Amino acid sequence: MDDSECERLSMEMDEAGITKSILLVIDFGITYKKYQDDIEEIHKCHVEIMSKTDKFIGFSGVDPRRGKEGIDLFEKAVTKWGFKGLKLYPPCGYSPSDSLLDPYYEICSSMGLPVLVHIGPTSAALPFRFSQPIELDSAAHRFPKVNFIMGHAGVTQYQEAALLAQYRPNIYLDISGFQGELNHGQFSKIMKWNISKGLSKRVLFGTDWPIHRFFGRQKKWVEAVKDLERQHILSKQDLENIMFNNLHQILFSEAQHGAK
Repeated sequence: MDDSECERLSMEMDEAGITKSILLVIDFGITYKKYQDDIEEIHKCHVEIMSKTDKFIGFSGVDPRRGKEGIDLFEKAVTKWGFKGLKLYPPCGYSPSDSLLDPYYEICSSMGLPVLVHIGPTSAALPFRFSQPIELDSAAHRFPKVNFIMGHAGVTQYQEAALLAQYRPNIYLDISGFQGELNHGQFSKIMKWNISKGLSKRVLFGTDWPIHRFFGRQKKWVEAVKDLERQHILSKQDLENIMFNNLHQILFSEAQHGAK
């Protein structure tokens, strides 16, 4: 959908009581030749939007196969343009544990920046091989100071994703994308599983807007998550952690403040 100025996004955030959203740059330029727009220009478009309001936080996205040019762009994004994390999309054809990403993770480690990785199914036009939860394990093991967020928490592989989060202290689970599971009556079951594994401080609220707009406005998703407290699946503290505290701690850690 066309919302280049994020006006509709901002409106839905206000309606849902969401004070901040993370804008993600996704680099499809190598995988889809027809989308070979200048990835630096795409970053600058995000910078312009973020300069107009404090509602948005940006995560830089660069395909690691861009080589040194990509590393330089990411470094510029987080040191000069104010981006607060790295977004990776492994279905484009690379593993999140590929050594090509080591320079990015080293920057994230030194600056206290999180890495958000798409995990789980995606478009049928792309391979799913590298979007399995286990693909993230090696990177999380080798870079223990980097907080890795599994985007969509594996969706159909939520148990495997939860297992990694249970035993890797630097792996978190983002629940954006579970709108479909809510429609299928599986969302409560999945959240019960995560809570039973002691992961209330590892689960993060997210919307994946506008991908799931067919589900309804963001307010509907917020209310669905809040309803887990009314169902006694989440405690009040669990809900506060998932909706705010967990991500706030990741984004505004002491390491980030020290890197400024």
